[in-house]
Amino acid sequence: MIEIRNLHKSYSTGQGTVEVLKGIDLTIEQGAITAVVGPSGAGKTTLSHCISLLEKPTSGQVLVDGRNLSALSGQALRSERRAIGTIFQHSALLRRMTVAENVALPLRNLGVVHREMEDRVAELLDRVGLLHKANAYPGQLSGGQKQRVGIARALALRPRILLSDESTSGLDPESTQQILDLLDDVRTELGLSVILITHEMDVVRHVADQVAVLANGRVSEYGPIGALVADPQSGAGRQLLPVRALPLPAGFDYALSVSYRHGPVDPEWLTRLSTGLGVRVALLGGSVEAHGEAVLGRAEIGVAGRPEAEVRSYLEQLGLVADPRDPVSTAAAASTRTATAPPSEGAEREANEKIGVRA
Repeated sequence: MIEIRNLHKSYSTGQGTVEVLKGIDLTIEQGAITAVVGPSGAGKTTLSHCISLLEKPTSGQVLVDGRNLSALSGQALRSERRAIGTIFQHSALLRRMTVAENVALPLRNLGVVHREMEDRVAELLDRVGLLHKANAYPGQLSGGQKQRVGIARALALRPRILLSDESTSGLDPESTQQILDLLDDVRTELGLSVILITHEMDVVRHVADQVAVLANGRVSEYGPIGALVADPQSGAGRQLLPVRALPLPAGFDYALSVSYRHGPVDPEWLTRLSTGLGVRVALLGGSVEAHGEAVLGRAEIGVAGRPEAEVRSYLEQLGLVADPRDPVSTAAAASTRTATAPPSEGAEREANEKIGVRA
């Protein structure tokens, strides 16, 4: 487990001192994948460097299994840093070395005997599916293959923590999925804690267990993916599972933003709402997908025929959380509106059928 406690990092510039990290507190559980996201300038890269101790924090602690790495220096720090394997954004492979030589580099620097080193390199390349590329050079590999070699190298010293710093940035969708699957596999098989530094919300949603959002050097939101998506007030939840909604059609009284709780939800909840309360329901937009053994879901609906409080209470009984339509969604819908006329009956019926409403 890795704990980050009240972490600060400042730099001195010609204009004075700039504080980049302003008291970060995070706990990454053993065997979990924690994503750290945020806009450019939020402090993601600086946090990554402080976690891996490439840079020392100005104050605060980085603890691995209870040991404060940020208080160490010299040989003691180099020894403890082996607990953290880092995958860099552009793989950082040495182009004049073969794939096998790149993976062997940490082992060679540690003085591992040749035969043992060869066996370990073969094991790692086999794990990432590139044993047949052992004698190739980085220039002969695709971007995704380079990153898989980077993962093999990061695992060479048997770390307990894997730090992935924008490792899927710039990759095509297929290569991205291969890297994410590989990270998930090694996390499960080796019991690693994985810290995923990224700006790609699709990557976060598909592989992470929890997410921390950095903004202006602080953690603005932090929690399990399911809990954030289930919270209608969570900005991170809206980004993780975005919904592009239609305007409220004429004849409907109000619109609701609906989120699935982190638990079982009847896939025919719209039908149950319509028949159970005798209300008219229009699906304005929605997104539902599997996340591990759970289901993430968000939708926007129009309702007519019953008071809002009564409908929200009924949805609560179905395992759903409903709030008045989010202003962000309203603005997004307005920006896509091409006419003042409501959607056709056919379009409304088609949208309803996609999520289980029966006529």
